[in-house]
This record gives sequence, structure tokens and C-alpha cells, in this order.
Amino acid sequence: MNEEPQNRIKILIVEDQPICRLGIRMTLGNSDTEHQILGECENVEQAIGFLEEKGQEVDLILLDYVLPDGTGMEVIQAVKRLGLNTKIVIFSGEAGGATVKQLLEAGVNGFMSKSIGSDEIALVLRSVMAGNDYTGEAHMRIEADLKADYETMKSLTRREIELITLCANGLSAKAIAEEMNITPHSVENMKSALFAKLGVKSTNELILYAFRVGLVS
Repeated sequence: MNEEPQNRIKILIVEDQPICRLGIRMTLGNSDTEHQILGECENVEQAIGFLEEKGQEVDLILLDYVLPDGTGMEVIQAVKRLGLNTKIVIFSGEAGGATVKQLLEAGVNGFMSKSIGSDEIALVLRSVMAGNDYTGEAHMRIEADLKADYETMKSLTRREIELITLCANGLSAKAIAEEMNITPHSVENMKSALFAKLGVKSTNELILYAFRVGLVS
């Protein structure tokens, strides 16, 4: 029986989109980094459960920031609470500017784009596992996107900001309508107008915008 390399990086992937998890697996597979994927989790609850059971085995977590039942910050806090010596790399597409400083202070070791290539992912993993934080081009893109987001936010009305915040807090169109004292149809019309103004294509992207500019945390 062949023994596994001693320096193989043991990875936990926390990402709710199956296609993204597949892409990460393929990118890792095309890189020249020795690794083993210990598990894949779709949400905060699964990730924390995995860490409570097998956290001591995990060398590195590839962590989506916005998850169906919370954010990556809850997973980071669980790593600290459990006393794990685990490296954490955030998908930069889900953790925009307003949260970058907070994440670095919380102990995140790196950021990367979901469209990362095999060469860069190898660089990220090697850098982080060697004890060096990695932000690279992904961090620069985050800062550039944040500046653009803040410029756009200046054009938003109080009601539009209220709508974005309610969406980010997980309220349905009906609940938002009740909260804002308008009809569900008006909610959808306002969302469509916001999509055009902010250059987003879905409610999920609208929620990510809210996280990036700090409307929610």
C-alpha cells in the first residue's frame, strides 16, 4: 500500500454552490500542490459540525464568505473557539472591502477569487501553509470594487438602502412589503430598479453588495 505524502495539505471546502465546489476540486487537481480534500460543506452548520468532529485533521479551509445560514465569520470564530491550528482562505468574491480588515484581524490567512487558476491557487496554498498571509491581486480587486461600490451607494435613496438591508437580512418579498408598507409588486419593481443601478443580476448579488459596503455584517 502506498503511503500518503507527509506534506499533503488536508483541505476542507465550505461553499454552498456545487458548481463552485467542482471548480475548486478541478483547479486543485490541475495544480502541482499535494493535497487531500477531507470534506465539503454547504453551510455554516455543516462546517462547524465537521470541525467539531474532525477539525484537528484540517490544515486549511477554503471558505466562501456568504453562506445560506450565515457568514464565514461564524466558521472563523468556531476555529478559534475549538483551538484549531487551521489556516483559512476566503473566496474574495464573497468578502468585499468593508469586511476585509475585519477578516484579517479575525485571523484569515488569505483571499482568492473563485476564478483563480491552478498556478495561483498553488501559490496561495504554499504561501499560507508557510505562515505568510496572501492577499495578492484578489485583495487589490476587492479594494477597487469597494471604491466603486461606495461611489454607487451615494446615489441610493433611504428607501433603497432600507430595501437592500431587508433583503440581506433574509426577508421574503412579502415580509419586506409589510415592513416597508408597500405591495410585493412594488418591492419587485424597486429591486429591478436597484439591479440596474448597481449592476447586479440577482437578489443574491444584491445581498453580496450589502455585505461589501457594510450595510450588514
